[in-house]
Amino acid sequence: MDNLEIPSKSGLVLFGQLFGMCDHISYTLGKHGYTVYKYVPYGKVVDIIPYLLRRAQENSSVLGGSVLSERQILWKELTSRFTSPKLA
Repeated sequence: MDNLEIPSKSGLVLFGQLFGMCDHISYTLGKHGYTVYKYVPYGKVVDIIPYLLRRAQENSSVLGGSVLSERQILWKELTSRFTSPKLA
């Protein structure tokens, strides 16, 4: 984006991500001004489970199965939201 001189808040580039998967990426993009949409698949369980299993397998291969790291990042984000000073 920097190489193409596209500002993060231009709205020209948006990101979409399955709700609950790799949230630390969403937080990082958001902190840098990018818009991130989270989506939730819906429908019959029999239709959705295979899709969710494929996404989970893809995530674990990308992350190397690092669930502990994901939990630590989520906990840090959660506690920062509750302990940060309130904006008026």
